[in-house]
This record gives sequence, structure tokens and C-alpha cells, in this order.
Amino acid sequence: MDAMLSEVLPRMGTERKTVRVLVVEDHAAFRQALAVVLGARPDLEATAQAGSLAEARACLSSGGAGPFDAAVVDLGLPDGDGTELVGELVDGEPAVPVLALTDRLDLDRRGKAVRAGAQEVLSKGAGLGVILDAIRRLGARRR
Repeated sequence: MDAMLSEVLPRMGTERKTVRVLVVEDHAAFRQALAVVLGARPDLEATAQAGSLAEARACLSSGGAGPFDAAVVDLGLPDGDGTELVGELVDGEPAVPVLALTDRLDLDRRGKAVRAGAQEVLSKGAGLGVILDAIRRLGARRR
């Protein structure tokens, strides 16, 4: 437990760098709410948002995503499988860890996301605290 807390919480007397997050989620309300929650935390920030595979690709190719330390990718995007984007992110930015979110968490879907390069796979039904903790852990790996 102490090791896990040390990944998530800053050490006493040290500055904690803000984890910059790319959020790719087709449900606008969920995407926007996650971005607001990230922005309300002192150590987290949504630097870019996309609602589809095409939007995410356009954002990444134009540099509109800016630098980011972690990516949250919905596996069920309206114009393609989010695992495609996971693979592209890992190929293009190997140091950037990816959290895959899905509404249907089964072994096949989890396995496909992990094989594509996702470091963590969570259900959208996981609590907000679980999702935020995962983002913090992934952001800490980037440093």
C-alpha cells in the first residue's frame, strides 16, 4: 500500500509536476466531465480532448494535443476501434503510457488493448477515484 501511495501522492517537500492528459472519448458528457475533474485537481490537466478516432488523429498530427504525459482512450469509438489509436500512440510516443477505458470489460477486449500497448484497462464503471489514481500512476511512469 505504501508503494502505491508513493506513486500517487507527492513526497513531502517536493514539487509535483502536473500530469498532462490527452482524453479521447466519444461520449461528450463523460469526456467533458473528466476534463473538468482533471482540471480541478492541482496535479492533473486535460491538455486536449477528442471525440473520435479521426479527431484524435487530426489533433495529434497538427500538434494540437500539445505535449502530454498520459492518454486516456475509449476503446469503443464511433469511427473505429480505440485499440488502433492505442497502438498508434505507443508507436509514435513510446514513453507516453495509455489508459484504455471501455464500457464492456471482458478478457478479449482487455487482451486486445494490452497487446496494442495499453498499460492499464479499466471499465468506465470504475469509480472516478480509481480512474484518477490510474492516470496519476501512468503520469508518474512518464517522468
